[in-house]
Amino acid sequence: MNKNQPIWRRARYGLHGLGIAAREEASFRAELWALSGTVVVLIWVHASLMWWGMALLLMAMLMAAELLNTALESLADLVSPEFHPLVARAKDCGAAAVFVLSSAGVILLLLLLWQHFHSSSG
Repeated sequence: MNKNQPIWRRARYGLHGLGIAAREEASFRAELWALSGTVVVLIWVHASLMWWGMALLLMAMLMAAELLNTALESLADLVSPEFHPLVARAKDCGAAAVFVLSSAGVILLLLLLWQHFHSSSG
C-alpha cells in the first residue's frame, strides 16, 4: 500500500471507516444519537459560540476515541482470538478512554443546562 496517496483517497478511507463503525458498532451509533441530542440542546438553549465550540470539540474527541477503541479491539481480536489478560487490559483501557470523554460530555451538557436555567431565573 502506498502511504502517500492523494488526500481525496485518504478521505475516502476515513469515510469508509465511519460507515463501518456506524453499521457495525452499537456504541458508535449510540454516540451519534447523543451527538444529535446535544446539537438539539445547543440550539434549544441558544448556546453561545463558545459553548458550541467546546461541545463540538468534545464530541469530535469522543467519536475519535470510539473509532480508535474499535480499531484496537479489532486488532486485538485478530492477534489473540483467545482470552489473554494483556488483550483484556488493552480493551478495557480503550473503553476507559471512551468513558472518560463520555463523562466529560455529560458534565459539559449539565453545566450548559445549569447556566441556561440559572441565568434565566435571575
